[in-house]
Amino acid sequence: MPDKESTEFSRLGAQSPFAALHHRNFRLFWTGLFVSNVGTWMQITAISWLLYDLTNSPLQLGLNGLFRAVPTICFGLLGGTVIDRYDRKHLLLFTQATLMLLAFLLGLLAQTGTIQVWHIYTLTLVSAIVGTLDGPARQALYPSLVPRAVLPNAIALNSLLWKGTVLLGPSLAGIAISTMGTAGAFYANALSFLGVIAALFLMKTPSHRVGHRGEFLKELNEGLSYVFSQKIILGVMAMEATSSVFGLDQAMLTIFARDILQAGASGLGFLQSARGLGAIVGSGILIFMGETRSHGKILFVSALLYGAGFALFGLSHAFVLSLLLLLVVGATDTVWGAARNTILQLKTTETMRGRVMGIFQLSNRGLNPLGQVETGLMVPLVGAREATFIGGVIVVVITLFTGWRVPGLPRFHWEEETTATKVFDLASPEES
Repeated sequence: MPDKESTEFSRLGAQSPFAALHHRNFRLFWTGLFVSNVGTWMQITAISWLLYDLTNSPLQLGLNGLFRAVPTICFGLLGGTVIDRYDRKHLLLFTQATLMLLAFLLGLLAQTGTIQVWHIYTLTLVSAIVGTLDGPARQALYPSLVPRAVLPNAIALNSLLWKGTVLLGPSLAGIAISTMGTAGAFYANALSFLGVIAALFLMKTPSHRVGHRGEFLKELNEGLSYVFSQKIILGVMAMEATSSVFGLDQAMLTIFARDILQAGASGLGFLQSARGLGAIVGSGILIFMGETRSHGKILFVSALLYGAGFALFGLSHAFVLSLLLLLVVGATDTVWGAARNTILQLKTTETMRGRVMGIFQLSNRGLNPLGQVETGLMVPLVGAREATFIGGVIVVVITLFTGWRVPGLPRFHWEEETTATKVFDLASPEES
């Protein structure tokens, strides 16, 4: 029988589409990340535009993704193991401050006109190394900020935060590039990290430091064994990897904006913003669905729709139609991503959370930049339209294959997991 506190949390989740924001720690963290993510999208857009402007090469544009991918692939699981051993809040303070300094340096190089391609590659590499701690630490911290019953709502709001800032960030980047150059976007991103740093100082959370329980490599191996023993978690990782490598990436949007649709830097901002608007629609659907339990069904339907919309985007010749298709892609991608994250969080035990999130980071941030490399290689070979269409078809095929090989994934039901897995302490976080 559920206790009174859990029942109250469930009632709150059912009644309020913004239940997670009722909790002070989550509200602070969410607000700080919103500010920071706007700056992040400004920098992503500016880096992509600057690289293509400097090189005029799809391959060199795509290679920047390689410098983002290699550290995550090499150190992603190591970072997850570190997170299970040390306080996540303190780790985030370190990573956010470091990323802020790197963004400022990028802006300084751009402002003085001394920036070169190797500068961008080097700073991207260092940022990705820091990100092997930052990303998993953020993901692992979320479940401690809200009660279990509110976790799906927190993940939906997190999707709104990350995907929805695509609507604002690239548009501001387009304005900044047109008026102040790319340096303006880089400086704005540097300042935006202050939002997360301030939130972390204001949050009152219990220590997550587990301590040195054993040998580092042994703990790392335990994390790998755990993921491979949990078929549903492994299936989620496979779908995440497929989305990362073959889904829509910044390099492809840049090529479409300049060469296919001939829309320029402002057009690139509109394309990104259309995807962001779709993300807001998708997040709104998730938020107002309330306590839906059939996350497995949601996962597969949204994945198939995403693949189809992405493939059709590759065939589009009209700018307006491309905007509409990107709206669909943004909505379904958000729903799909939130379903993957929810299932992963609900299936993972607290003691393994950092390591699982480290592997998740590998399949997300590690392989996502390789999508840009794949774009840089495929576009010269088959063309931008054809490469995009093939990517959408691959997403559909892998989705169907995963459902066949892991039948428990499309049948995943939240209620069945609430009594099977203890994902975090049910003690209520401090509210205000």
